[in-house]
Amino acid sequence: MRLFKLWLLYHWNSWMIAAPVYYRLSWESPPRYTYIVEIEASPSRGGYTDFALPAWRPGRYIIQNYAGAVSHFEAFDAEGGALPWRKVSKDVWRVQNPSRGPIRVRYRFFAKQIDAGSSYLSEGLVYFNPINLFMYLPGRLDEPCELEIISLPEGWAVASALPRVGPRRFKAHSYHHLADSPFLSGSQLRSEQITCGEATLYAHFWGQVGAQRLSGFMEKLCKIVQVQTQIWGRLPLREYHFIYLLVPFQMRHAVEHEYSAMFVLPEEGAASEEALNSFLGISAHEFFHVWNVKRLRPAALVPYRYDREVYTSLHWLTEGITDYYTGVTLARAGFISPQEYWQRLSADLSQVENAYAYKLFSPAELSIDSWLATSPYRPSAYQGSFYAAGKRVGFLLDMVLRVQTGGRVTLDSLMRYLYEQYYEKGKGLPEDGVEKAAIRLGGPALRSFFDKYIWGKERPDYERLLQGLPLQVKKEERLYEGLGRLGIIRTQPNREGGLQVEEILPESIADRMGLEVGDVLLKLGGRAVEDVSPQLWEDFQEGEKVAVEWKRGGFLMKGDFTYRTSELCRRAVIEIVSEGGFIP
Repeated sequence: MRLFKLWLLYHWNSWMIAAPVYYRLSWESPPRYTYIVEIEASPSRGGYTDFALPAWRPGRYIIQNYAGAVSHFEAFDAEGGALPWRKVSKDVWRVQNPSRGPIRVRYRFFAKQIDAGSSYLSEGLVYFNPINLFMYLPGRLDEPCELEIISLPEGWAVASALPRVGPRRFKAHSYHHLADSPFLSGSQLRSEQITCGEATLYAHFWGQVGAQRLSGFMEKLCKIVQVQTQIWGRLPLREYHFIYLLVPFQMRHAVEHEYSAMFVLPEEGAASEEALNSFLGISAHEFFHVWNVKRLRPAALVPYRYDREVYTSLHWLTEGITDYYTGVTLARAGFISPQEYWQRLSADLSQVENAYAYKLFSPAELSIDSWLATSPYRPSAYQGSFYAAGKRVGFLLDMVLRVQTGGRVTLDSLMRYLYEQYYEKGKGLPEDGVEKAAIRLGGPALRSFFDKYIWGKERPDYERLLQGLPLQVKKEERLYEGLGRLGIIRTQPNREGGLQVEEILPESIADRMGLEVGDVLLKLGGRAVEDVSPQLWEDFQEGEKVAVEWKRGGFLMKGDFTYRTSELCRRAVIEIVSEGGFIP
């Protein structure tokens, strides 16, 4: 009898743990930007069960503290009796376990933010990213989940990659799956689909769509999928959703997911079939993530931990190389000409060459420092992008692999190798995994490349690195225009007169004079800055003292500099020209 009781207890506990975690979502009418979330789950072992809300989301590596939107938290047993609970950290609520049966919690989430990783609720739009909204049970992330959206109006179409099991019910095989599945619904949701090889592609649009026909756009999405599948060798899915939330203001933001991508884009981009071409680049970028980061993922991100910063030096790969392949995809698909491809890439390389941050921080450092992006202590001049740094690295790595192997190995080869060696073998990518694979495929010269340009911050010698390829490199330095010659490269008019300084180049004339961002520039050489014309620069004499006046916090400040042509600010311009229409 005792053995039977032990057997029964064991299997009862196993059954309880295996039961799905139920999420119920509702809202009042009018919604007041507030979701009501209810969760029902079996208790965790021990005397209490923790409910936690993620502090960040994959794809945006900063702490976002979604718990700030939570209020009205309550906990109950199966009969509706109140359970004691306490908040034990900024995003963890600890509930005392009931004597028997499941735990039920309820809370409200304020949802009034629109971007591709947020949640929003209005009378005509239901939009949420589950990772903002739904608490998880620590240590139980792999349990199956079910979602019921109780308040979803009858007849509203739904855009989500979550499997649907009823008019308002959806299922997920784990919390990771649920958290990775954005949801969009509304009375004006328009959806299209196309069969693309063995996969079905869906495009969902919420907002004003002026384009009468979407078939041409769907065919172009399919072409993107085909080009990228050829790069990787295989497509690891049968269904994919492009979800476009169109807004009447300027925003271009997108987030990748395993079976979908979420976009917030201006509705003017869907005004016509031709206008929709402006969505192709960002769509190509997010779809490339199907392989790069959603499957081939840094080991530090396997599995995801949502309660703290997770560090990897590989975001130059996950995002930067993805951005490199955005242009490559458009060119290979024939959406842009080889000439346009090289013009765009040249402009991007020139931008990196002229930004101070890339002299200070390597691509690997910028990856780690993603968590500092919102730090008020970080000067804007130190704020580099692992997207931009990684795009440069991706291009150069592709070219160096070709040079070192006579074209036998390319970046395509390297990415396929990494995918096969790590993702397909169920492993995360180690921090030195790309370097070791590149050396294995491209030879020992690749070690120096990584030391200089990925772990280090050496400026590339483009002519040397691209030697032997059908490419010409043209480099020159050009004077900045206007106030940019002093290092003041961005201003805006001040209501009380003058120009407010928005950006200053480090080590420039303006920087050495002591000008700061936020100062209001008033006079230059005795003239009001609003009246400064290009001719003024011709009037200055070599060695002349030039007076400058500005205000800081209402106080008038004065200074001067010695005009020397050699000290004026210049920007590097890199132009890469292909011979014979070569594209990577």
